[in-house]
Amino acid sequence: MLSLFKTAALAALLAVAAPAFAQDVTGTLVLDVKPFQSEVTLKPKIQSQLESGGIEWGLKDHQMVVTMVNKRFIDFDIAHMTRYGRSETLALPPGEYSLTGIGLEMHTAFSPEKVLAKGAFVNADVVKFTIEPGKTTTLTMLPIIDRDMTFLVEWYMPALMTSVTTDSATSTPVAINVRGDTSIAWPAYDGALKFKASK
Repeated sequence: MLSLFKTAALAALLAVAAPAFAQDVTGTLVLDVKPFQSEVTLKPKIQSQLESGGIEWGLKDHQMVVTMVNKRFIDFDIAHMTRYGRSETLALPPGEYSLTGIGLEMHTAFSPEKVLAKGAFVNADVVKFTIEPGKTTTLTMLPIIDRDMTFLVEWYMPALMTSVTTDSATSTPVAINVRGDTSIAWPAYDGALKFKASK
């Protein structure tokens, strides 16, 4: 009778503990930011300044945001700054994630707001990746000034060529901070990532 009681108690304990254990299972995200590269010749001072740069980003609720726009204009916790040539590792809950890039093309203007209106844009969910329990997913970002991207060269804004690597494959790199056909201009963007001051 006592043995039967112990077995029942153990089964009840496992039934309670199993969900808690399952919730603790995580996967790993590695953000691997490569050293800055340029396909064009830059002045040594500019080269040195660019090589010491980095990526400002945040991650929350299965969404990752990388921004070229000052984070005071962004309504998202941009808590990370990873320098070129370094990496960061995070333990994350399993699931589907998306990456949004906020880019900026520099224009002459009399206020930061005017600069944003002319040059900022949002590349929503431009990269998607999956975190699997007990496995590692790597986001590789190569900051590069491409010989064909003359508008980037003029303002020294490297394209962040981003790919996803899992155990089975590596995706084709995507420039997450370059304006394209699906980019949303800052004045037209009314999503949750734009900070709106209370009136």
